[in-house]
Amino acid sequence: MQQASSYFEKWKQFFIIFFPIVITQLALFSMTFFDTTMSGHYSSTALAGVAIGSSLWSPVNASLTGFLMAITPIVSQLIGAKQDKKSKSHRS
Repeated sequence: MQQASSYFEKWKQFFIIFFPIVITQLALFSMTFFDTTMSGHYSSTALAGVAIGSSLWSPVNASLTGFLMAITPIVSQLIGAKQDKKSKSHRS
């Protein structure tokens, strides 16, 4: 990531990061929406199965997303502090 000094550059960097996240979230939401819609047309049992599957998948997805969001700044901080090689030598 490059250093941004003006507001325009900061907004540009923000949207470069923002758009892939929004597209991913809309795709995940759309997938659940269309699964529910199509299974509701098939039968109430299929709709119940999709609802249960979706309610089980949502917390797993949120947990994994939260974990990845927490790991990113930790790794960035270590790389920025040039501690990536130092931490490797402790493992051996």
